[in-house]
Amino acid sequence: MDINRSDVMMEKSKHLVSGTHQNGFDHHQELNGSSEFSTSLKRQQLVNGNYINGHEPGVVNGNHVPSSTSDSQIDETSLKRDEVQLSYDPKLVIETTELTADILKDLFDDKICVLCVRNYVPREVCEKLDIFLQEKGSEPYTHEIRKDGKVDLEYFGVNRYGFPLNSIYTDDTGKNLEKYLSLALPTIRSIRKAAAPYLTPIDKFRVELDEAWPNKANVAILNGRKTFCGIGRIMPTSLSELSEVQPHFDAVPTSCFPNIHKQFTANFYLNVPDQGGELEIWNIPPLDISEIESFKIPEDWRSTLPASMKVKPGQGDLVFFNTRRPHAITKFHGQNPRVSIQTFIGYTKEEEIFLWV
Repeated sequence: MDINRSDVMMEKSKHLVSGTHQNGFDHHQELNGSSEFSTSLKRQQLVNGNYINGHEPGVVNGNHVPSSTSDSQIDETSLKRDEVQLSYDPKLVIETTELTADILKDLFDDKICVLCVRNYVPREVCEKLDIFLQEKGSEPYTHEIRKDGKVDLEYFGVNRYGFPLNSIYTDDTGKNLEKYLSLALPTIRSIRKAAAPYLTPIDKFRVELDEAWPNKANVAILNGRKTFCGIGRIMPTSLSELSEVQPHFDAVPTSCFPNIHKQFTANFYLNVPDQGGELEIWNIPPLDISEIESFKIPEDWRSTLPASMKVKPGQGDLVFFNTRRPHAITKFHGQNPRVSIQTFIGYTKEEEIFLWV
């Protein structure tokens, strides 16, 4: 298995990053404008395979280093020394060429923040499903937020193809639940037909997840019926800033899945903007299930958080992370919308996993 660091960008924080972080690093420096930040950013770019001073990096002992070392000679000792100056461990964002039990366990145990498989979806599949979803996906995909112990739905500039489970959260009649369950399999099959003769990203992912994970890995069951997984998400450029302003988290109510312990998401990118549209994620401990119902997002949550990480997805990439960490999508520019297929992944204390959206 070939594992590399992904293309991650550090955002300057206006706030002091202090205390012991989840991965054991102590940080007591002001990042904004400091010489430590400048050094750390350069070092992180090196570790994550960016181009430094015009040199294309190679790989030595798993770390990216410049292929030419004239004025940028950096040895492994200095790499390790400067890693502690970062606001996060660069090993938190990992690229892999395949899904294995070991790398999945690291993600499920929150030892890493983001798992990325580049070019997971073939270009031909991306192009077919991009056309299909942009034609079919026009319904607003609202996001659930919690206010005063109740769930509300807000629109953050994402449209959808498919009927999501969160549509039942504010409906006491049961009509939306029946609609959700009755549309689940027909929608999955319509996306499969649009991708033919190729596998859909979700079908490929479900098979490989089941093969790699030693315990159960199935589509979720709700009221004795299969749930939906693999919703189409279409973000037009004109609305992209709505998803950047306020970080959010995703957490299904335990009334739907009482045995859920942690929640993750897998996103398969079919079309991406040239500029912007990064996944922005914060390395703080994910919200525990006991905190979800009572947690209230601060009015300006971003201002209270430490430095963020940004991961730029490319066409065909799979990006996999814990949805109970605060995250956002940066605004983007250009003609290309941001089109993806997405599913949630539940993780139980028995280390079983199930999919729905």
